[in-house]
Amino acid sequence: MQEHGSGRCALVDRDNRKTDPIRELAISFDAALQDRANKLIGHEEIHSEFDRQLRYVYADCQESLRRGEIFVNEKKVALASALGVRAAAAGVGLDQLVAAWSAMSEVFLLDLPRVAGEAGAVHGPDLVVAAVHRSIAERSGVASSWYETALNQRFDRVRAAERRRMSRELHDWYGTNLSLALRKLELVEARGRADDDVRDHLAGLRAVLNELFEGTRRFASGLRLQNPVGDICTALRSYADSAGGDMDVDVFVRGDETAMPAHVGAETFVVLREALRNIFRHSGGTKAFVMVEVSPERVCAVVQDDGRGFSPSADLTGLGGSGVLSMRERVEQLGGMFVLTSRPLRGTRIEIWIPLTARAGEQRAG
Repeated sequence: MQEHGSGRCALVDRDNRKTDPIRELAISFDAALQDRANKLIGHEEIHSEFDRQLRYVYADCQESLRRGEIFVNEKKVALASALGVRAAAAGVGLDQLVAAWSAMSEVFLLDLPRVAGEAGAVHGPDLVVAAVHRSIAERSGVASSWYETALNQRFDRVRAAERRRMSRELHDWYGTNLSLALRKLELVEARGRADDDVRDHLAGLRAVLNELFEGTRRFASGLRLQNPVGDICTALRSYADSAGGDMDVDVFVRGDETAMPAHVGAETFVVLREALRNIFRHSGGTKAFVMVEVSPERVCAVVQDDGRGFSPSADLTGLGGSGVLSMRERVEQLGGMFVLTSRPLRGTRIEIWIPLTARAGEQRAG
């Protein structure tokens, strides 16, 4: 076995190595990490936590041998979450974390006699191998899951900072200029010299500017991150009535919308509204419908029109392509799935699927 004369290995008392299997396993684990140039070597807190987990794995093996069946202490397994969180905070790659668990598994399996001790002669090596595999696999899964959670939270903080910056820009620049444009429009209207047709156009322009101003104000205030509607059905119905012209639009919503977290409800509404906006602007159809189903596990929605449609290979630049991209990104950022299908003269159909539970997300991934 390779010996290392620096770091924590040098602190091990050689006289105790024969009587302390955990110390011997820890030395071998250190050596395995160094041989692989694993980046965990430079993070003492993470390294120490792995040593703690090594002791828990060894304890699981001993308890399994005592019982004659595989045993894993689930309370100790849960503590592996700290490894994932610390690795993410330290910027250590998930591949390095997984590689460290693999190294630990190899260390245990290469030293089975020391791990099994006298009890191994009774039950044989198979039970020890199975216990090592189960104990380490469960810990690796917990650590990896919490790594991803911690990483997502870091990204959320970065995005929050960027949203605050954008809010300031919107308030200081766009909001101010829109307010100025509205003021100039008021001065034009106050002169009262325009004919009826011009006044109608001015009124339409005022409505557009007011909507832009209000939207900018809401966005700058951070309200976009909250659910902007009391319920999706009423909000979409109101939008269709105001923006759909003569198009016949049906909206159906089934399920308990309170099952959705506020940000999921908000993003779902924005995606569906954008889908309707594209229909009103580009489809040339006469009918459309929106169907939404909310369950405790997921949100499913379908938006379909009877318009002109398009070829799947078509350039979407003039057909609301940027809106389609935005919808897809919003859905995928929630861990969901976005599917658009269309055929010339056969209309367009959009399907979205957003998980509300980790289990539903795993089923989707599978």
